[in-house]
Amino acid sequence: MTTWNPDELGRIAEPEMFDLSAQLEDGTMPKTVGIWAVAVDGRLFVRSYTGLAGKWYAPALASLRGRVSAGGVTKDVRFERVGDEAINAAIDAEYLRKYTPSPYAPEMGQEPVRSNTLEVIPLD
Repeated sequence: MTTWNPDELGRIAEPEMFDLSAQLEDGTMPKTVGIWAVAVDGRLFVRSYTGLAGKWYAPALASLRGRVSAGGVTKDVRFERVGDEAINAAIDAEYLRKYTPSPYAPEMGQEPVRSNTLEVIPLD
């Protein structure tokens, strides 16, 4: 598995939001959305607040490919579903730490949002 360079991970995960594009069936990535993300143990994670109704989540699940950009770093990535309870608990805590006092921060660690967790893994 390819891992994040610590500098690049920090530059992508540090801002409040980063840009994410999910690859469509035809290989294009036309829609870019600003999204919250957290880093835990040198790994990057995102959750879809609106699930399949969101612009990026269904295409991300279908292709498992996309692109992220923030802090002068742009990376092609793959997405992997997260089901491990220990890592999900750590992700919950990091969303609360990073995004409080937003009223959405607690919801990011509750169902159904919690089930929409994807790890974002660099391709190179």
